[in-house]
Amino acid sequence: MAFISSGYNPDKPMENRITDIGPQKYDLFYPPVIAKNKGKWLYHEIIKPGVLVHVAESGDECYTVRVGGARLMTASHIREICEIADKHCDGHLRFTTRNNIEFMV
Repeated sequence: MAFISSGYNPDKPMENRITDIGPQKYDLFYPPVIAKNKGKWLYHEIIKPGVLVHVAESGDECYTVRVGGARLMTASHIREICEIADKHCDGHLRFTTRNNIEFMV
């Protein structure tokens, strides 16, 4: 009976269903400049080691700063990384497949 009080309708089990199975779609978390220009990038340049600029057809630029990361990180270390992203990158960062960090400015 707990299901009925929560609004569950056994005749229509999929009605108003919210699922939490699996991760959310990755492109919901793109920075705005990347979401706007997805698939429309002209080129990128390596300004100096670890610093790249990506230029889109619209003229938008996105700078990426790559930094080394460890395979195993503590929660406090990840919090520090997130503080840096919040302060300088509007909270946008990404982890590469090799456990490095890219700050997108």
